[in-house]
Amino acid sequence: MNTKKERTLQLTLNVVGILMFMGVLIRWWTVPFSVSRDLQIYYNQGFQMTLNECKEFLAFVLCAAGVYFSLVNVYFLGKTDRRLVYTVLVLFAVFSLYMMLTLLAVATH
Repeated sequence: MNTKKERTLQLTLNVVGILMFMGVLIRWWTVPFSVSRDLQIYYNQGFQMTLNECKEFLAFVLCAAGVYFSLVNVYFLGKTDRRLVYTVLVLFAVFSLYMMLTLLAVATH
């Protein structure tokens, strides 16, 4: 049974996740706006995402949000579920390091 403190933490993490992913989605509309040297805001058409880029960006954000909310909510199910979350996080860390080294190797050759 979840204690009140755990439910509050779970709710807080879910609200933070919603705000975080809403902020990432706002990027979709705010990227084409730039600030000039004299601090004036202007619209830069060169930064506008194409339809294909918009689809890829939306797919990435939705997948990342799905993983985030799944991990947060599975974490609060019980002790064995916490081990699963920690295992997934370690696998993400190892995969991220592997990808970083692979991209570094490709970029330097």
